[in-house]
Amino acid sequence: MDRQPRKAGNWTLRLALIAVILSAIIGMAASVSPGGLDDWDVARAIPLGVIVILMVLRLSASTQPLGRMAKQLSVFVALGAVLVVGYSYRDDLNAILGRTMGAVVPGRGTELAPGVMRFEADDGGSFVVNATVNGTAVRFLIDTGASGIALSQRDARRLGIDESTLDYSTPILTANGMTRAAQVTLRSLEVGPLTASDIHAWVNKGELDQSLLGMSYLSTLGRVEIRGHTLTLER
Repeated sequence: MDRQPRKAGNWTLRLALIAVILSAIIGMAASVSPGGLDDWDVARAIPLGVIVILMVLRLSASTQPLGRMAKQLSVFVALGAVLVVGYSYRDDLNAILGRTMGAVVPGRGTELAPGVMRFEADDGGSFVVNATVNGTAVRFLIDTGASGIALSQRDARRLGIDESTLDYSTPILTANGMTRAAQVTLRSLEVGPLTASDIHAWVNKGELDQSLLGMSYLSTLGRVEIRGHTLTLER
């Protein structure tokens, strides 16, 4: 005879539990917002909305005792904390991810600040840089001893440079001895946010395993610093 009152009492406790959990989540979310609840926008409300929907669905389908249900709902609270805190610190998390990828893939680099790129040395102690030349990805070896930019035959073809139009009349001295090169003009050369336009380069007629990024580009930057296994380029 008392099943109905007991069932109603259980739902009262459940609703009270929902109210307490929602209050905790809203209070936590507001605490990490500089302007409190008045500073919220739609983007900040999305994680909370997802949590609320999941909680309501879970309660509606639950036939378990209140104590066990409360333990399960604690998982949603923990999930809510992760989502809210993660969203609040999204910029820091992106920076950490970028630095991690920069260490794992040295040529990718990390943008430390607007106009500041950092690269880690590879296993051989050299610095490689993933750049974009005329809209095409090119990997360069940083060579502070080179006066200009030297393109390998392979990279020149990838950039669509017609070899038949090149004039290999300029003698240049390389690590492999004397060779000849043809001058070309690159419309753009980008290393992350560091961009140079209409910059001269040389297509090496001899064998060159990897294109070299020398001082004709590096001198356009405000700072080029090598410290240990770290290279910093600044606009």
